[in-house]
Amino acid sequence: MRRFLTLFLTVLGALAFAGTARAAGDNTLESSTPAPGEIVTLAPTQIQLKFTLPVGGADAVAQMGLVLTCENKITNLNAPQLASDGVTVSASLTQIPGNGICTVKWKLPDGSEGSFQFTSNATPTTTLPSSATTDGTQTTNPSITGDVEVVTPPRLGGPIGLVRWLSFFFVAALFGGLIFVKYFWPEGVEYGITERYFRQISILSLVSLVVLMALLNARETGGTMWGSLSPTSWGPILSLNEGRAVFSRIIAVIVLGGISWITVRVLEQTVVSFTAGFLVLAMASYGFDRFSGRAVVLGAAIGIAHMAAVSMWVGSIALIWRTVLHGPGDIDLVHALRGWGRIATPLTFAIVVTGAIQTWRVDGLSLINSGHGRVVLLKVVLFVLLLIVSASVRQFIVQGMQRANSLNERVVYRLKRPVGIELALSITVLAASSWLMAMRPPYVLNRDKGPRVEYAIVQEMEGEDNFKVRLSVNPGNVGVNSMLIELFGPSRIQNFSVELTPSNPNFSGYLISVPITRPGAALIDDKAGLKMLAPGQWTVRVNGVTTTGQLKTMTSAFIIADGITVTTQPKQGLKPIATTVPASSTIAPPVTTSTTLPSTTTVPPAASGTTIP
Repeated sequence: MRRFLTLFLTVLGALAFAGTARAAGDNTLESSTPAPGEIVTLAPTQIQLKFTLPVGGADAVAQMGLVLTCENKITNLNAPQLASDGVTVSASLTQIPGNGICTVKWKLPDGSEGSFQFTSNATPTTTLPSSATTDGTQTTNPSITGDVEVVTPPRLGGPIGLVRWLSFFFVAALFGGLIFVKYFWPEGVEYGITERYFRQISILSLVSLVVLMALLNARETGGTMWGSLSPTSWGPILSLNEGRAVFSRIIAVIVLGGISWITVRVLEQTVVSFTAGFLVLAMASYGFDRFSGRAVVLGAAIGIAHMAAVSMWVGSIALIWRTVLHGPGDIDLVHALRGWGRIATPLTFAIVVTGAIQTWRVDGLSLINSGHGRVVLLKVVLFVLLLIVSASVRQFIVQGMQRANSLNERVVYRLKRPVGIELALSITVLAASSWLMAMRPPYVLNRDKGPRVEYAIVQEMEGEDNFKVRLSVNPGNVGVNSMLIELFGPSRIQNFSVELTPSNPNFSGYLISVPITRPGAALIDDKAGLKMLAPGQWTVRVNGVTTTGQLKTMTSAFIIADGITVTTQPKQGLKPIATTVPASSTIAPPVTTSTTLPSTTTVPPAASGTTIP
């Protein structure tokens, strides 16, 4: 009841004072948008005034005073523009006005002046992040006073890495095993242990992929794994390439597992093309796990080829260790071992070449100075050890079993352990691959997941030599502000700095050093101490140096609104802010006025520097 009474009194007061004017001249308002006394439920994008008499041309409009305040806080306006009829003046808003009583004051050069009021009810009420109750429903709490405890969702990076590693191995064992049985050991379908092997691997592959999908979805939505096990909840993760890739793998595993459940069906001609299609789908999905970096299309093709070669290697070794070397047998077991000896060398070549191309594509030469590159080097060392063991196994197969007509117990005993070591090293290499998937290579940008920030002030500047910079300030009021500095060009820059100078000489400015050497972004958040205490105009000067010389300084200006009462303090001596941001920070599109902020771009202020008087 109190809320309705307050709204009623507000509207009544607005109507009582609407349209009041202190006309020193003869011109008055005929109409306006918003209208006097109007309750605005959608944020206005401009103020439009239509006068009863001509205002005196464009020069008069350029000199007129036009101010919009909401609850005594100035809302920034662009320069007023005169319409072709000579009596309509409009000015666009650069900020979303606050809730409450808004007053528009205008004054023309001929002395005519006036004001009117309207009520703004467009800005949504501040709410806390939604939280889940024990029954799974979502609750939203209205704004409250006092301390707010922020509950962070559980970190799922470790479980995702572990389950991804298991899924790598099980899917590779299924894929490589089917290829090996089809083309190198068709007699294997007659063994009961082979059939049991494929049944077990199919189940483990499907379970690991479903759990991986649930974990990825839980990370994307902030929920729990148990709440994401149902496929009906996978909508958020299916909107991403990674989610669609894992889902395609699940479909392929279901079909391939069904075919290999009775393993002899793998050799039937009626299902050869059908089986081949889903084998291709399983490997093609790996090309989109990380669809980014340099030469993206080439990277997808190389990723598919690399995982296909790795899967054939791992699947063949796993099948040999589990079934072929299960015990002594006839000549067909010898043929299986010789078949592995023939394909190991081309698979090694394919793995090395495709892996080298992928490393160049996402790491470049940053193998020592990046975490991802160092893990790549660790993976290379493990792979070299794997090749040494594999070479000794193949040498024994080629030379020691050259005239063998059967696989006796002595040979099984001699091969079981080295092949087991080879399989263990292969699984360890897959663990390194899973670890790499959780890291960001130097040439891969982080996916935007940060909060979407609508900036009150956006200044885009473009100069000579492809010098392009965008500055975004929020909230654009007196006090602590955050600023996003984005560099779009040139491709290389040195001594990149931004000077902020207020028009009021009683306040100090800032010199912001931005030590990025290539296109990127630097975020100065509200915790860094960027306090703009001077209301009114601030001048921006952007400087930079390239290898060819000094870039021409770009200059712009913006208005800081008088959002709070400020006590003038001469020369506060505030320290400048120096920002350090990885060169690969996300750059927002140059046509938007909002930017998604990656959490890794926030940096603390530097402890040294100079201020601008």
